[in-house]
Amino acid sequence: MPVSRSRVGRRLLAFCAVFAVPWAIIRWTNPDGTTGWGAFFPYGLGGVLGPLGDRFVALPRYLSMTGPMPYWQQAWPTGAFLFACAFASAALALVGREDERVTGGLLVMAGAAAGLHALGLALSEGLFVLPVGPLACWALAAAAYRDAVGRLVFVRPKARD
Repeated sequence: MPVSRSRVGRRLLAFCAVFAVPWAIIRWTNPDGTTGWGAFFPYGLGGVLGPLGDRFVALPRYLSMTGPMPYWQQAWPTGAFLFACAFASAALALVGREDERVTGGLLVMAGAAAGLHALGLALSEGLFVLPVGPLACWALAAAAYRDAVGRLVFVRPKARD
């Protein structure tokens, strides 16, 4: 059954909201005792306010400046890529070609990758990390794609109307 245009629009707006929030908010203590704050967004690293904050670095530039990374640092761009794929899959609903199981599954995996990155930051770097991205991805998957993810996980047919 095709999804209504207004429902697709609301879902795409929800994707934009998840894209705009920081995926991991980090806090550290400087040697002089002051506290610093930063954030990892799906599109870059910088101040808590994103591109409006100081010292913002876009994700492609960050990746071009770094060398080999540990697995948990690779999870940040992986999560951003999975989220972009989920958005593209959701946008296919505009032409009636979305498979909600794919979109929901990609959102769950993007949240898992963002969670792995946040956990790696907390354990390896000794930072205080607030993992907003995994919660936002999983909340969107639960709110908009609950039945589809359930069919994906439990391999059951779609309920007939």
